[in-house]
Amino acid sequence: MNELIISEAQDYLTIRRDEDYKRIVDIRHLIQKHGEKEVTDFLKDYLREKEKALRNMILIDKTHRKVDYLAGAILRIMMAIKILEGEEVNIIERSEQGTEESCVIQKRNSSGNLRSRFRENKNHDGEDRIPRYASQRHA
Repeated sequence: MNELIISEAQDYLTIRRDEDYKRIVDIRHLIQKHGEKEVTDFLKDYLREKEKALRNMILIDKTHRKVDYLAGAILRIMMAIKILEGEEVNIIERSEQGTEESCVIQKRNSSGNLRSRFRENKNHDGEDRIPRYASQRHA
């Protein structure tokens, strides 16, 4: 088995908490001692055990933090199995919403009215504006 595949599967089976890393299963060690098929079969059995534990935990207490841990572990084990079996794993990509023109940020002034952050005429420098007070107009 390719070292890259083993590394990617192990990444799914490693949980980071604060500064510590915890392995759900150390598949590097298992693959050295056993065959690839045996490791995959072990992960499938381990997945079934985690699913049973999750079902029981939900029946006992849905709000317990162990429910979150078990759900995360199940997802990670499933992804590792897919990697080891050679199935393609869909990488979640951040999708862009809208276009640049449609994502203009609106800003409210103190009276609550919406006004655009951008001037209507981008070439306008603001020098030919009419002064607020009459005394300033003729000065």
